[in-house]
Amino acid sequence: MKSKSLKILITSLIVLFTLTFFSCKQNKKSKAQKIDELIKFCYENDLFNGAVLIAHHGKVIYKNALGYRNLKTKKKLNLDSLFNIGSITKQFTSMAIMILKEHNKLTYDNKLSDYFPDIPKADQITIKHLLTHTSGIHNWTNVQRFRVKGRPGDFIDDITNGDVFEYLTELNSLDFKPGEKYSYSNSGYILLAMIVEKVSKTPFHEFMKKNIFEPLDMKDTLVWNQSKPKIPNKTIGYNEYGDLDDFNILAAGDGGIYSTVEDLYKWNKGLYTETLVSKKTLEEAFSVHQFNNKTPTRNINSEWSYGFGWLFKRDGKDNIVYHDGGFNGFSAFFYRELNKHDCLILLSNKGTNGPLYPIKDSILKILNDEPFEYPKISISIKLKKLIDDLGLIYGIEKYHQLRKKDGEKYNFSENQLNSLGYFYLRMQKLKLAKAIFKLNINIYPNSGNTYDSYAEACMLLGEYDEAIKNYEKSLKLTPDNDNAKKMIKRIKIKKRCQSKMPSSKKSREIV
Repeated sequence: MKSKSLKILITSLIVLFTLTFFSCKQNKKSKAQKIDELIKFCYENDLFNGAVLIAHHGKVIYKNALGYRNLKTKKKLNLDSLFNIGSITKQFTSMAIMILKEHNKLTYDNKLSDYFPDIPKADQITIKHLLTHTSGIHNWTNVQRFRVKGRPGDFIDDITNGDVFEYLTELNSLDFKPGEKYSYSNSGYILLAMIVEKVSKTPFHEFMKKNIFEPLDMKDTLVWNQSKPKIPNKTIGYNEYGDLDDFNILAAGDGGIYSTVEDLYKWNKGLYTETLVSKKTLEEAFSVHQFNNKTPTRNINSEWSYGFGWLFKRDGKDNIVYHDGGFNGFSAFFYRELNKHDCLILLSNKGTNGPLYPIKDSILKILNDEPFEYPKISISIKLKKLIDDLGLIYGIEKYHQLRKKDGEKYNFSENQLNSLGYFYLRMQKLKLAKAIFKLNINIYPNSGNTYDSYAEACMLLGEYDEAIKNYEKSLKLTPDNDNAKKMIKRIKIKKRCQSKMPSSKKSREIV
């Protein structure tokens, strides 16, 4: 009897264990399912509008496109949609240089003066300096002459490499001695593209097509150029609030490439081969170089190094190379873990690349079977919608309610309100901008940046005394705020000039 009872008990336990095992197996979500739910959450909450491709251990486990490539016509995105990839272009430009180096057309130690002697101090700058952002050449994207007057952050249309080159020839000095430190400069990569053209005697976009895109079968990738070619599946860029913010320049080398997630994965796979250059040559792109004092070329307080068009961390545990990109309404992230053959590609045509970082972090945790969280929802986008629907007063009232009720759900960081305020500045809605910056001061009274932003809105409204008062508050909190010092001087000069001006002219004067 005991033996029979024992057999029955064992059989029952086996059945129970089997049922439990399969039940758990069914309930356990795959990595692809978790990523899918994450991406859909981000799309539904205005954190992502674009295409994504994820490879794990060398195999694509997830790819999808969500949202619209044209918000006006409601044309939907698909995996063949072309996005501007911003500064991810730099790894392609550096590859062009490496190809020319392998063909003995140049060396990394060649001087900039060998090609463009009109650039100041060109005889002190090498190609390697340009590749590693250690040249000291000022970053052209920070220069006011290339911006739309009265709309901070907006670039004027159709800037070319020639326009940037003309500006660079006018500089009297470098920002620092070449090789002395690291400072990200788009100007260096404009010059590298021009060197490619000069050495190859071929337009940059044609060189890239023949020597990189075609060998890797990247049929849907191109460098945007002055011919402005028609692209059937091209996406249109928008800011995070859904307003048109399309790519509008013709400069290339630092940016300018349009591509798809599928083509970028071909690029990823091609880098594991010697189709374009030898492994030895490619290894230099992921190698730590040295400053003049023989220390590694890392940014201050950073574990990341910058090679040839790539940021990387190779410390024995991690073997990561990546780059992000962003221009106008486009943002992109391209990440490779070389040991695991993992690859993350995120392309968006709506907003900055800020949200892509927490999305990337969550995806990596999913791939590593670690606990993860969904990114927090942007309160700036939510607040703009509330203001559009309810008006400023009720919108802000609702903001405070959400802050009390859903503080963990939304991103209530200082930068959120600052971003919305500057959006209103760009739209010339100065009073709205001022109100949002004032709200930010109330929430973050110990931040010098909030007073600086509020002061800028006051200045543009002609409220000079209020602007000076808040710039001074900003300086008290952040004594190294050079912008505040400069603006206080500028406003005081403006006030003195206005005090001497006939009253009929004062009303027409604009800061």
